[in-house]
Amino acid sequence: MDSAPVFTALCALSSIIVRVGSYVFLRWMPGHVFPTAIFTAYGIYASLFAILYLGKPSYEVVASSSEINILPADHDAKTASRRAATGGRATRDTRKPTAIEATETTIYRRRQPHPLKHLLWGTPSVSGKLSLVTFAINTLLAAATWDLTFRTTYFYPSKNLSFARIGHVGPDSARVLLREPDSTRYPLSVWYSHGEDPTIDLHLVDTIPSLSEETDFTGTLAIHHLTPETKYRWYTSSNYSGTFTTAPRQNEAPKGGRFTFLTTSCIKANFPYDPTRHPLAVKGFRDLSGWVEKLEARFMLFLGDFIYIDVPRRPGLDKESYRQQYRQIYASPDWPSVGANLPWIHVIDDHEIANDWSSNTTGVYPAAIDPFNIYQHSVNPPPVRPAGDPYYTFDYGSAASFFMLDTRTYRSPVHSPDGPEKTMLGARQKADLLHWLSQGSGWKIIASSVPFTKNWRVNGRDTWAGYLYERQELLQQMWRIGGGRVVILSGDRHEFAATAFPPPPDSGYSIASTVHEFSCSPLNQFFVPIRTYKQLDNEDLLIKYVPDGNRKFGAITVDTTNEEQGVLKYRLVVDGSEKWSWVLTAPRVVEERLHKEKERGKWWS
Repeated sequence: MDSAPVFTALCALSSIIVRVGSYVFLRWMPGHVFPTAIFTAYGIYASLFAILYLGKPSYEVVASSSEINILPADHDAKTASRRAATGGRATRDTRKPTAIEATETTIYRRRQPHPLKHLLWGTPSVSGKLSLVTFAINTLLAAATWDLTFRTTYFYPSKNLSFARIGHVGPDSARVLLREPDSTRYPLSVWYSHGEDPTIDLHLVDTIPSLSEETDFTGTLAIHHLTPETKYRWYTSSNYSGTFTTAPRQNEAPKGGRFTFLTTSCIKANFPYDPTRHPLAVKGFRDLSGWVEKLEARFMLFLGDFIYIDVPRRPGLDKESYRQQYRQIYASPDWPSVGANLPWIHVIDDHEIANDWSSNTTGVYPAAIDPFNIYQHSVNPPPVRPAGDPYYTFDYGSAASFFMLDTRTYRSPVHSPDGPEKTMLGARQKADLLHWLSQGSGWKIIASSVPFTKNWRVNGRDTWAGYLYERQELLQQMWRIGGGRVVILSGDRHEFAATAFPPPPDSGYSIASTVHEFSCSPLNQFFVPIRTYKQLDNEDLLIKYVPDGNRKFGAITVDTTNEEQGVLKYRLVVDGSEKWSWVLTAPRVVEERLHKEKERGKWWS
């Protein structure tokens, strides 16, 4: 049996797996299952390709014919004489023929290559050049898969990373993070000055004698005694510098009556894959840098998945593996464009630990939280609890108050049945959030790493859709404070959606108490090619859905210049261009009445 057709079919099938799998992996979704499938298929493909190419004849049969002639010796004369001798009776001739003549004719022609067929299916051709090209295509795709999967792990551990960045900035203080593994640069000093001129009013913040491996050679310093709403420049002895602007005093509106901040989540370097770019390139940083100065953004509120420890391949389970992931993002050649003059503050999400994490502080959590504490938590706003739990609050004058949730450390397992015992926040954090909601009179902005809406139908249990009982408790309090002043910012889904949560008609709350959510991501990652957001009821109302785009972020401007109402404008930027905007208003008379009632020791709703 000729095995060539079977081998050819298997070769074509493995080629298709390599090509389709590589395209999806490199351009659409760098899932951890793809490298194994692609490398296995490529191994099968290369073996079959070699067998078929080496055993493939250069010529093919186009026609053949055979002719056989049996020629007995003296056939006619001898037959007649035998019959005469036997009286005319026929006799059996037992003699063998003396000659057999066989002729076979075969016509060959040189096989003709079929370029489209071989290039499409990846099978070998009689043309050596064509075979080389089609084999090279699959080889390059397998090599690109290896490059995206392993190159940064083995060739860019970034242990020599030296950098500095600004963290949370308050009305009279700011936090600076430094990393310096080179002992020849010690001691490290930090200075600051007013404005842009480094020669005027230069102040020494502090000097760090040395840094150790215990903190991955990082250290933090706090700059104190600053003036509210003043622009400063910071410097380090390791040749890093940048600027920041302090926040307004508590209970005071920002100068000019408005301020802008940015929000997004999810970063995977060099994705979609581009072999011409640096393997740690983050194009989303470049998009962002073009808007920071134009918008005069005061800070970035980053909503989790700053790293992807398990995509496409987990390098390890130890804290060094996690630390390496943070170093690689900060080692990106594009980071300085957004790290020098823009303060970043962070919440944690699952890919900083493990996909869909709901195992609290067990397993890999201690290894995962170590670099989060070092690189993010250490320069975040002060934690709500003195124990340092990773959730935070801060105010931006009287314009807005922020609560940054931790949706991973305290949550119940996602597969637990929903009800009073199931929680995403834990008892203490939920109590702190409810208390915070009852305080203040400006915009109340909640940062959640996962979407608040239940309208995302794929893996919804990992979002607040899996914790609807607790969500309803929070919504009741949000509606109760009135005025539609609560805004939720979230990420995680690699899509954008704006959703409204109006109070039920029979709840007794005004429609003006509607809560709004803007969920935006990724800053640099894949987007989902299928549509996963769908409204099925009148509880979560779709305002806008923008699924496409590998690079997204939101710009939020809070405007207090209108005496009658507070204004919040959301602008969505996709792949570097503004795609959509929305304006929310909240009556300021509600705020003033609430403030007066609180002063009298009463509660108004």
